[in-house]
Amino acid sequence: MATHSPARMSAADHFRAHLALARISNTPTVVSNVLAGAVLAAPLVLDRTIIFLVIAMALFYTAGMYLNDIFDYEIDVRDRPERPLPSGRVGITVAWMLVIAMAGLGLVLLATVSAASFISGVVLVGLIAVYDFWHKGNPIGPLLMAGTRGLVYVTAFTAYSTDVTMEFVLWCIVMLAYVAGLTSIAKTESLPSVGRYWPLVAVLLPVVAALVSDPVNIGMWLLALFFIGWVVYSARFAYRQTNRQVGGAIARLIAGISLVDALVLATYEAWWGVLIALVAFAATIFFQRYIRGT
Repeated sequence: MATHSPARMSAADHFRAHLALARISNTPTVVSNVLAGAVLAAPLVLDRTIIFLVIAMALFYTAGMYLNDIFDYEIDVRDRPERPLPSGRVGITVAWMLVIAMAGLGLVLLATVSAASFISGVVLVGLIAVYDFWHKGNPIGPLLMAGTRGLVYVTAFTAYSTDVTMEFVLWCIVMLAYVAGLTSIAKTESLPSVGRYWPLVAVLLPVVAALVSDPVNIGMWLLALFFIGWVVYSARFAYRQTNRQVGGAIARLIAGISLVDALVLATYEAWWGVLIALVAFAATIFFQRYIRGT
């Protein structure tokens, strides 16, 4: 196995290795998650709380990506030796130190926001760790992954309110279904034809929820049509008979998380938030061309 000597690596090489380890291309979806979770609790405003939430959730996400590769090190040595850890471009000790630093800093930021957000953040960090350690061959792995995204909503929501509403519960369930559905697509190839397509029902659920919530919103309808088109376009990479590209489908559907957030924001007519969610979607697609999101 070829390795890279850190002593012979340039600063740019180190930087690119850390970007790959962090799967930084998907980070914009976390930003839109925060906005969607916050708008479910209160009118959306650009304040210190939102900024701290975005930074904390991005830190948790990045820490989770590092931790995932730490736990998958032995598998990657065999199957993906080009990844930053097995190739030697990033050391295991450095990766562990960064995981602890990012998780710790994120929790400190949440502690300045609210006690409820801090508690939610602690649970989120724990769930991220459980998922990273126990997702290989785990039948409830998709639910664990979905739970991490749902807890981003919870953390952002509780920064502004602890009064749980039906809309909040609905959209948490919708996000859980969407993420569980997209992560399940790779596991359906061997199932009978009907069973293979159940994840599509889950990933299309946001459209149903959005249109039921606000059926006369023209902007919502336009977003819903775009969302449906994106899901169909993305899913065909996994379901076509030849040249099946499950990774390509999942990467595109991960970008679609920001479209789910845009639907949430549109139901509350938080149009500047919708714009940011669409920018997050486009940024994820763009950066996935250079840094793998899966």
